[in-house]
Amino acid sequence: MRFMTSILTLALGLAFVGCDDSIYDQQADQVRDAAQEQAADIRDSADAVAENTRESAEQMADNLEQRYESAKPAVEDAAEEKADAIEAWGEEKADAVEANAENKADQVEVEGEETADALEEIDDESVE
Repeated sequence: MRFMTSILTLALGLAFVGCDDSIYDQQADQVRDAAQEQAADIRDSADAVAENTRESAEQMADNLEQRYESAKPAVEDAAEEKADAIEAWGEEKADAVEANAENKADQVEVEGEETADALEEIDDESVE
């Protein structure tokens, strides 16, 4: 009985104190450590690429803004010239319509006066 108690005590002591890890435990720990290092490297690499992407996009946006700002006056000038040309064309067209209407009105007046004169002559002849 004493022997059994001693063995049980020894087993419990080893369980509490712990034994050295087996070779398999050590290999498993190495695999875990290597995987964690690889994961950390991947995260660091992805973070660096993401940061470069952000910086590149920001630089592109700045370049586009600068190009827009430098092109803006030329675009505005071209639009102003086109608007002026459209206004001039509209004025010419309106003037032509007014001139044609004035000619037509003058023609109607002349024809009306001629008709009135002819009617007066007919009236004068019939009175005589």
